[in-house]
Amino acid sequence: VPRGSEKMPSPSVSGRGARVPMTAREQTDELERVGSSPGSRKAAAAPALGKMQSPPESLSPKASGRPSASAASTADAAGAGQGAGDAPAAAGSSASLAGRVQVLLEDGWHDSPPEEVTQVFRQIAGGQTRFTLATTRGMYIIEMQGKDGATQTHVHTKKSRKMRILEDSAPQSPRERARFELQEKYGPQSKRGNAPQQQLEVIANDPHAVACFETLFKREEELCGDWAVFYHSYSLPALIYEVHAAVANVLFGFDSSRSTLPRLLVKDFAQTPDAGSLIKRFNDEFITTKKDHCLEYRKAAISVMCSLVSLGPECSIPILFRFGYSEKDVPYQGVLDNLLEACHVPKGKTKKVAKSIIALCDKYGLDVSQFGGKKRSNEQNGHMLQIFVRRRFLDDIAYASAPYGDVDSTRHPISKWLGGDAATHYGQARVVANPTTFLSDKCVRMYSAHSDPEFHANRGQFQLELIKLLRPLLGEGKTRERVATTLYGGVLPAWWKDDAS
Repeated sequence: VPRGSEKMPSPSVSGRGARVPMTAREQTDELERVGSSPGSRKAAAAPALGKMQSPPESLSPKASGRPSASAASTADAAGAGQGAGDAPAAAGSSASLAGRVQVLLEDGWHDSPPEEVTQVFRQIAGGQTRFTLATTRGMYIIEMQGKDGATQTHVHTKKSRKMRILEDSAPQSPRERARFELQEKYGPQSKRGNAPQQQLEVIANDPHAVACFETLFKREEELCGDWAVFYHSYSLPALIYEVHAAVANVLFGFDSSRSTLPRLLVKDFAQTPDAGSLIKRFNDEFITTKKDHCLEYRKAAISVMCSLVSLGPECSIPILFRFGYSEKDVPYQGVLDNLLEACHVPKGKTKKVAKSIIALCDKYGLDVSQFGGKKRSNEQNGHMLQIFVRRRFLDDIAYASAPYGDVDSTRHPISKWLGGDAATHYGQARVVANPTTFLSDKCVRMYSAHSDPEFHANRGQFQLELIKLLRPLLGEGKTRERVATTLYGGVLPAWWKDDAS
């Protein structure tokens, strides 16, 4: 959530026609009064399944300038809330705010008036996640991080409805809106085309896995209008992915509380910046050697499935959730050393820094056996990235593939396949994990899930400690800028800002 230092105008309370400004004290009193009701406690019990969580204060960069989903991204497409029940209490957006807030009524999602959206966006821009909203229909309590996602609850009737915030890139033209609504009609990608769901039986006896998959399904449902989704299972590279995320948090404002980051070195994408160039290079170079096992291919792309109930080929997401998927013919220690070198860690300190990172990962239960550390005794070493790609970028970022990376012409281009109502439970894909797109919420949004319930619960704290360990190494001022420039391929993006600015 973009955080502003200036004080935002307070919402106003409306009676029958007149609008009377509400003082800050009155807002606080009203929140406390409503918050003490059973209905309000129920609505605000836990984080939403489908939305972006606000990280702990110390995990949020002071000023990154990184492209994001705007203030609206906090609630992606989650939520609830409308009071007495006629029209939406908050939705849509004025042209200046370039976003929409919607409320779910009995007949579907509805935009709300611009003047109400202005109130919502101002509160979010000020870092508020729970606040009052005044409308011509009465006053509502907006809860951005409730159990069921974003909700709005009428102060007097206590009736709640789901709400969601769509950023400025939400479809605006009639044609785009029709496409968006068609995708929502098709529904969650993993359930399209009457895809069989029996594969979920393999996790039925694991309450934590069931809860994770429910969250993943819910997020699919909420974002399916404008986003396709992929699933990347991994285990042994977990340390690398976590370090990538922490470094990107410090230097580029990446929300490492939400997910890991599979790739960080932009220079590795000089020849394969997108799916088209990767396909060409695969056909020209890699197809006659190790195919997608070639080191240069692996630097750019990750293997993914297109459904939570994937049956193959070679990979089933429910089965792999517990164990994760990894190849052992990767020089993991060398990858870590290369990353630390790119971060300008002096060669004399590289081993010491690596040892500290490994020790911290081991403390939180990650398998660090490929880095000279301990191999975990239990089998819950699986990790999974849920990767949402905005539909208009699909063919630039991903392609439908057969095992080992060949293009699957029956599902190519992938945007057409994933844009229809076809079952997606059989078929692999490859995603070009270019940091220039993966660091932008306007292109890609990621969420991680972990089979070990203890690590899953404690990952936020783990990231805080990892960031604390790495921040001094990344320097300040010109040193920090030099490291960021190296990682970003030699030229910093226009949106980059120094931490102190």
